[in-house]
Amino acid sequence: MLLRTYLPAFLLLTAVAAISCKKKNKGTDAPPVVQEEALKFSLAGVEEGAYNQALDSTFTFKVKVDSKMPEKGVITTLNVVSDPAGIGLDQDAVANSTNASFDVTLKHLKELKTYKVTINLISAGNSGNVATPKIFYITNKKPL
Repeated sequence: MLLRTYLPAFLLLTAVAAISCKKKNKGTDAPPVVQEEALKFSLAGVEEGAYNQALDSTFTFKVKVDSKMPEKGVITTLNVVSDPAGIGLDQDAVANSTNASFDVTLKHLKELKTYKVTINLISAGNSGNVATPKIFYITNKKPL
């Protein structure tokens, strides 16, 4: 008699527990985020935070990704403005890269004008993985 009273309650609780533990995915769950190492990079060919010299209207420097390269690579953005006026100087877009080291070329540098250059790196696969921006200054001192 005691078994007859507790058996339906036990079965009901077991069924409820099984149903509540079952994962239902109707395509609304976000794909799992791949854990990436925090993005870090350095610059070669320029001195960060300092004034550098270009000898022409173009100037090429190297970006080196010091952290583990994200699986989908990195997106590089440039912001080039005249110093101190802050007038923007349009630059060609930098292609996304999966290489740990790649070149960036600044163009249209006017003679005897100084520009503040800011470089940003973002993981192509995880927009939350953003490196600390690097800043340097460049002056086109084309020889006479």
